[in-house]
Amino acid sequence: MNWIEIIGAIGIGAVITKVLDIFWLQKIMEQSEERKWLRDNRFKAFSKLSKELLSFRLYEDVHGYENPFELCAIAAESMLLIEDNKIKNRIDKFIVSLDELLHEKEASDEILKPKYDKIVIESRAIVDLLSSLLIKNKQKDWIKRLFKR
Repeated sequence: MNWIEIIGAIGIGAVITKVLDIFWLQKIMEQSEERKWLRDNRFKAFSKLSKELLSFRLYEDVHGYENPFELCAIAAESMLLIEDNKIKNRIDKFIVSLDELLHEKEASDEILKPKYDKIVIESRAIVDLLSSLLIKNKQKDWIKRLFKR
């Protein structure tokens, strides 16, 4: 056997491997990193927004509900990561409804109780939607990996 043929075969194999690495593996790695970045950022943003939605911004660190635009700023990060406009609109309507409820000073409990109950239900529904977005994307990633094998 000729050493030149063996060295040539090894060289061609190395070139083919590198070409596959550049054109195929790099693309897969970039897509994987992008999905991981999106998943991590969604988790952080959705967690923060969920805390705000379920507590009505009345937890210890905030000391009351002062400005609806603070909640809008927190929601904005999550909204950038949500593709569904219906969910974005629901979040926006919730913020407006919460602001209206918390600024009603002269209304009786009979008027406020149904509004409060409605907002509680809506806040939980939005958090469920956010949770389902996280789970759905995780399942999509799992299914894609299953069929790529």
